[in-house]
Amino acid sequence: MEQSIKKMLLSSVLEDIEIRPFFQPIISLETGKVFAYEALIRGWIADTKEPVSPTELFDLTDSLQLTKDFDQLCQQLALEAFKEFDNNCGSLLFMNIHTNCIYKESVDEGLLPSLTERMGVHPSSIGLEFIESKAHSSNELIYFVRQQRESGFLIVVDDFGSEHSNIERLILIHPDIIKIDRNIIHGIDSDPYRQSILKSIVSLSEMTGSVCLAEGVETEDELLTCALLGVNLLQGFVIGRPESDLEKIEKSALKKIKSYQKQLRKQVVHRLKETSYLTSDVNAVADWLVRQIGCQPIESMETLFEEFLIVNSEIESIFVLDEHGIQITNMVVASHIKAKPHSYIFQVAEKGCDHSLRPYFTCFKAFKINRFFTDKHLSSASGNMCRTLAIRLKCNEKSLIVCIDFLEEIIKTPLLSE
Repeated sequence: MEQSIKKMLLSSVLEDIEIRPFFQPIISLETGKVFAYEALIRGWIADTKEPVSPTELFDLTDSLQLTKDFDQLCQQLALEAFKEFDNNCGSLLFMNIHTNCIYKESVDEGLLPSLTERMGVHPSSIGLEFIESKAHSSNELIYFVRQQRESGFLIVVDDFGSEHSNIERLILIHPDIIKIDRNIIHGIDSDPYRQSILKSIVSLSEMTGSVCLAEGVETEDELLTCALLGVNLLQGFVIGRPESDLEKIEKSALKKIKSYQKQLRKQVVHRLKETSYLTSDVNAVADWLVRQIGCQPIESMETLFEEFLIVNSEIESIFVLDEHGIQITNMVVASHIKAKPHSYIFQVAEKGCDHSLRPYFTCFKAFKINRFFTDKHLSSASGNMCRTLAIRLKCNEKSLIVCIDFLEEIIKTPLLSE
C-alpha cells in the first residue's frame, strides 16, 4: 500500500514536468567501438518547455522522500529506450545508482533484476554506476553490490577521487570499472602532477582487476593524453554530448573514434621511437663520461660532473659510491634542484650517505655485471621520477660505482619557473 501511495505521489509531482532519458557515449580507442552509453535524465516544464536540471529534479523528489522511486522511474525509461536501440557495437548501458537510497529491503525484493527482466534486457549488458553520495550503511552497500553482481550486473564506481568515491569505496565494492573524476582529467595534458596521479590510478586498477574510464574529457589533448597513459575507456563532450537519439550518437561517436585512433597511432609510434633513442642515448652519454673520468682523483670528478650536467639537461644528478655503497663524492645536481628551498623530504645526499640498500648498488651484489639501469623511482633529491644508471669502474685498484640519475618524469615543478 505504501509503495502504491508513493507512486501516485510521484506521478502527481511529475504531472507538469516532462522527463526523458538522454545518453552519452563511452568509447574504447583500442577496439574502435562505443563501449557503453551512460543514461542521464533531462526534464522540462510541460507548458513552457523551460529546462529543469537533474539536480532540481532530485532535490524535489528527495525533499518528498521519493528519490528511490524517482531513481527507478529513470532506470525504467532508460531501459525502454535502450531496448529499442539497434545496437551495432554491442554496447552496454550504464545506469546511476544513488548509494544513499540503498537499503537491504530493496535488495531482498530484487527490484533491479526484476525490472531488467521485465524490460527484456539482460543484467550482463548493464553497468550500475555508484555515484559519490554517501551510503546509508557500509554493510548494506556491500550486501547490495554482492547481490547485483551475482545477478550479472557490472559494478562501476563513479567520480573516483571525489568526496565519498574514494579508496574506501573501492575496498568495499571491488568495482569492475573505475570512472576517474573530472577534477583529475581537467588540463591533464599540461599538468605532470595530474598525469602522475592518473598513472597511479591506472596501475591500481590493473592490480585490482578493474578497468579505468576517464570521464569529463573535453579536449582532444586531454583525450590523447589519457589514452597514452593507459586509460581504456573515455567519456566527455569532446566525444559526444548527451542526446536522446542513440543511433545518431553512435554514428557520430564512431566517426570521431577513427579520427582519434589515427592521431593516437602517430603519438604512440613517436613515443616508441623516442624511447628507443633515449635508451641508446643513455649508454652513449654514459660511455663518454666514463672515458672522461679515467682514474681522476675524487676531488676533480665533481668539477667534471658539473660541466657534464650543463650540456646534458636530461640528467638530474651524478655521484660516486665506494665498494660498500657509501657516497664518496658530493652529489652534483642540476640547476632546477639547486633552485629549490631546503626540504626535509627531498634533499641532496651528502658525502658519507649510505646507499647500500638502493637497487643501483645491490644489483652488483646480486649479479656479475658492470652496468645496471634501474626501474623508475622517486628521486630523493628532487621528488621527480628518475632512473639511475650505475656503472662499476676500477680506479687505482679500487672499485667505484658512478651513479647517473636520468630524469624520467617531472613531478615537482621547479619553483623558479612557476
